[in-house]
Amino acid sequence: AKGEPFDPYLHEAIMKVELDEYPDNMIVEEMRKGYKLKDRVLRPTMVKVNKKSDKDSKR
Repeated sequence: AKGEPFDPYLHEAIMKVELDEYPDNMIVEEMRKGYKLKDRVLRPTMVKVNKKSDKDSKR
């Protein structure tokens, strides 16, 4: 999941960080693996997501 865009249907964001080297809403780290059975999510992947501050996004 690291390096993928955050998808609320597949991922559960448990931490938020502000890093310049990652784009907004990009997964920085996978904290706990998730599981799917065919197209159904059994357990979402817990992830740390990069979230830019509101000041940066208004520029």
